[in-house]
Amino acid sequence: MALGLDDDELKSVEQILSRLAQLSSSIQSLKMDILKSNPLPHPDSLHASARILQRNLSTVLDCLSENAELFSRVAVRPSTNYPGRAQENVLTQLLRKKLEPDVEELVEEGREAARRVTPEGVAELQAIWDELRAWTQSRIAEYVRDEAGDVYTKEERAMGVEKVRTGLRREIEEDDEEEDDDEDEDEDGRDGATAAAAAAAGVNEVAALPPRGPEIETLLWFMTRADFDVPRNIEYERKGAVLMRGLEGINIPPDSTDSVQPGASATQPMQL
Repeated sequence: MALGLDDDELKSVEQILSRLAQLSSSIQSLKMDILKSNPLPHPDSLHASARILQRNLSTVLDCLSENAELFSRVAVRPSTNYPGRAQENVLTQLLRKKLEPDVEELVEEGREAARRVTPEGVAELQAIWDELRAWTQSRIAEYVRDEAGDVYTKEERAMGVEKVRTGLRREIEEDDEEEDDDEDEDEDGRDGATAAAAAAAGVNEVAALPPRGPEIETLLWFMTRADFDVPRNIEYERKGAVLMRGLEGINIPPDSTDSVQPGASATQPMQL
């Protein structure tokens, strides 16, 4: 036996040392790749390194779980020829019986996170949310029932509304009543104005139509015949609307239109 361990236990210690060495080498390799690469390594390379680290961590955790009882009772004692002065930091770390404060805090956080994902932790968290939901619903109902319509808060009511400094000369409650009356009057006025506007819109509906020019058929007929009077057998493209026939929609000075008779040509042939 060596160091109070049998062959199997010594092999387990050597195995965990080998796993830790592989993990340390993988971390160092990834660190150097990131530092030396400019820009960063290819995403495929980073993913491969992450998978290697995950696999190494998994093997270390499995080894620790299998030999938890062994590692909990193994005590490290330096030999007499160990260079304690030259390797004081390493010796101090090996002989520590407690974790460093920052490491211990991280370990506690990890254990708490692991406990929360257990069925007991999930049930405890669900109970907290149920209690919070019930309190929130009751508080909202109480506010809507007792406080929403009050111009003063519960604390102001308790200390006395006469001590509240609002910056107004009149009482807030009186102002609210007057505002309600004004709103009713404004609504009545708006209703009357809306009815009057609707009546005026009905009367002037035809006059409100946007102005438009003559029909396209009138222009084409004038272009070919020099006449605005389109025969009745010509079908207009516009359907279901008031058609602009003849000179309707054509901007011609009044002096010119006076001499044009309905049904006659708008232009006269030139006399040579």
